[in-house]
Amino acid sequence: MDISVFSIQKSRSNSFENEIKEYIKMSMKFANVTDNIIFNDKIAKAQSAGKQEALKAYDEAYEPNLKGFCIMLAERGAPLTSDEFAKIFEQNTQLSFFIGGAYGISKNLKDKAQKTISLSKMTMAHKIAKLVLFEQIFRGLCINANHPYHK
Repeated sequence: MDISVFSIQKSRSNSFENEIKEYIKMSMKFANVTDNIIFNDKIAKAQSAGKQEALKAYDEAYEPNLKGFCIMLAERGAPLTSDEFAKIFEQNTQLSFFIGGAYGISKNLKDKAQKTISLSKMTMAHKIAKLVLFEQIFRGLCINANHPYHK
């Protein structure tokens, strides 16, 4: 199984990188998990210009990576339990998760995904949402493997 996480992120500093690397390492016994950070001059300029320009730049950066079962993270996405989240892994061998930039994810991109989910009803900083996502990926893989981590 291949699981890719894509995020629009300006820098890695103070972004829970050590914790994320640990979850990736623990997940590797169950799946190939990658953390793909995308940020370029076009995104930086677009974010300074405003929401519509930023969303367009995010779309251009993300669209080439729409492979496998695509899941967008959005505040108004479907809430899932950890068990429901784990079922997604049972049904797919290639998963791609997308975390939006400062302006979220466009409707256009959400429409191209197979699923849009929310990690919480509360709004959280992108770096925290990313850490929670990697923990839930590990948890979901453990649930499916009957590993005691979830208990």
